[in-house]
Amino acid sequence: MPFRNLFALLLLALVATPNFAQDTTDAPMRTLLGDGRKQHNGGWGAPTAHYTRILDHDALLVGARGGWLIDHRVTIGFAGHGLVTNVPNTAYDQHLIDRGVQLRRRSSLYMGYGGLFIEPIIAYRSPVHVSLPIIIGAGGVTYGYNHGYDPADHTGAPERMDDRDWDAQAFFVVEPGIELELNVIRLVRLGIGVSYRYTSDLELPETPKDALHGINAGVSIKVGCF
Repeated sequence: MPFRNLFALLLLALVATPNFAQDTTDAPMRTLLGDGRKQHNGGWGAPTAHYTRILDHDALLVGARGGWLIDHRVTIGFAGHGLVTNVPNTAYDQHLIDRGVQLRRRSSLYMGYGGLFIEPIIAYRSPVHVSLPIIIGAGGVTYGYNHGYDPADHTGAPERMDDRDWDAQAFFVVEPGIELELNVIRLVRLGIGVSYRYTSDLELPETPKDALHGINAGVSIKVGCF
């Protein structure tokens, strides 16, 4: 190879080397445990409202969720729901009447639950993306009713208008779901989704063991640093 060609190649290599070095130093180091880049962490909170069916009645659950958002990709925190509508059970009312209870109004089921909240996020960079929330925790369910003495029975016993008796128990719950999230503004996200509520068996009088199983459909409004 002529000397002048060899000299030209060496000169070209010297010119290209600084550029190559600059490119490699700007790029983060990749390892088996990560790519060396700095993670972004944030946090958020959200009120929630969900429609569901319990004991063949329409019902509304309201609650809240929130947690620590790790590197835009997964939230770990807590969530809870509470039943805010009356859910009657005529079979349970008849059970009380058969026991001699004088009902002043029909019974109503009360329920709430909550626990650990985990939510992976898919395609978080997109303004419209998908999340996969799951709640793992516990709750409580009870019947409340009013009873008292009938003032017309002339027994002389005092009337008791505000007595309450309760049949209640705790339960375990797992609720996986899927949500479509919209980035409204930088600090606000709107979520629309569905989930399935699975609980341990109930052992309340005249109540199906799977009475609390069911689908939730609702919305959440997240406010925080994403």
